[in-house]
Amino acid sequence: MFKKILSIVTLLLVALVAWKAFSGEVVIDGQTMTMLEATWYSLQRINVWVLLLIIPEQILMYYAAGQIYFAFLRQRKNFKISQARLTRISLEINFVNHALPSGGASGLAYLVWRLKDFKISAGQISFIHVLRYAICALGNALQTMVAIVVVLVAGCVLPGKHWWLWVAGGVAGGIIGLIIIAWLIVRKQKNIDWLADTSSKFINKIVRKMSGGKKRVFLREEQVTKFFADLREDYLHLKQNRHILWKPMIWGLFYSFLELATYWVVGCALGHPEILPQIMIAEGVASVVGTVLVTPGGMGGYEGVFVIVLVATGVDLQTATITVVVTRIFVLLGTIISGWGFYQQALMSRSDKFEAPKE
Repeated sequence: MFKKILSIVTLLLVALVAWKAFSGEVVIDGQTMTMLEATWYSLQRINVWVLLLIIPEQILMYYAAGQIYFAFLRQRKNFKISQARLTRISLEINFVNHALPSGGASGLAYLVWRLKDFKISAGQISFIHVLRYAICALGNALQTMVAIVVVLVAGCVLPGKHWWLWVAGGVAGGIIGLIIIAWLIVRKQKNIDWLADTSSKFINKIVRKMSGGKKRVFLREEQVTKFFADLREDYLHLKQNRHILWKPMIWGLFYSFLELATYWVVGCALGHPEILPQIMIAEGVASVVGTVLVTPGGMGGYEGVFVIVLVATGVDLQTATITVVVTRIFVLLGTIISGWGFYQQALMSRSDKFEAPKE
């Protein structure tokens, strides 16, 4: 019964996401249209044969995302998985991240549950999850910096809009700074102990206030300590065997490029392949907004910031709007079509509930 309820709730959320996406309004050629109408209107002036490249490109992108996890698991845990199952789980995780409004945390919870049969702890999966996002964030930051240089040399930025480049550069620098801080914390056991103690006390204090003192213990310190101990164990293993990081890094950089290449395919279909540097900058800024927002896939703020940065860096408003609108609609449809069935089958075929271990 629990699985049936979860399945129905997820379906309702997908319907909500689709309705929000399709009913959102944009202005093209002076006309106010819904996203769906704008997409249909835009398709009439797009090279459809070039646009169709977005389908294999998306599948390859999701496959690359899965390879970041599993290239590390194969080397770290003597983990074996078929290519077909790898692709399937990658599509499932992508669907969960887009369908459930949780700022990306739903993907981690689902991954913990999905890989329980492989005897991998929540802490170890979390380390891989954090590593995946760190690699992709680093790839985005490097791409953004390269693109900023290209745009400056080309002189594409609109007068008075150079401050957007400072924002993009600040975002890229901030991401690198956060990765360094995380590395400084995890490299020493005393830092891990302090983080486990502080985080459990802080969260328990907030929960006590929100529950009026009824819920006195929400996180148990010993479980939190074990969770971080698993993270540190994988870090130490990685430190002693740095070579196992190469494959996840290569796949991560490849995924980062494919993520923005989705927009580039649409730009090429519009006859504007030259907007790649602007896409690299806009995607770097918009992805941070999308990560912060708890809406599925960062919907709402992501698109708006993407268009604003594209225009500021020299792309005309119509091309920027069509590129973002058409890409987001295709990505949403591709996510639902490619992932829903696999997610549903995985959910109903397991004998246990969709529930992550307590740690």
